[in-house]
Amino acid sequence: MEIEQYIQSIEDKLQQLFRKLQLAQADNATLREQLQAQQEELLQQQSTITALDEKLKLSKIATATQGNGLSEDEDAFRREVRGKINDYIREIDRCIALLNS
Repeated sequence: MEIEQYIQSIEDKLQQLFRKLQLAQADNATLREQLQAQQEELLQQQSTITALDEKLKLSKIATATQGNGLSEDEDAFRREVRGKINDYIREIDRCIALLNS
């Protein structure tokens, strides 16, 4: 009898472990789904941030080119933008000169 009780005790413990394993696997699957959803959301937010940064940059360029009542920071930005535009124009002129020769 003692052996049968011991075996029954082991079987009960195995069943408990199996239930715990199933619960852990279900929790793991749920957590993986949540992680995937959060990663997708993060990618979307990063894309939105990039697009908004680009819009902000374009807005600053538009404001800088108008040049009306600019603060010191805006005026410095306007000078920087104009300098870059001039650099691009010089580079285009060099490319045209190379193509013509």
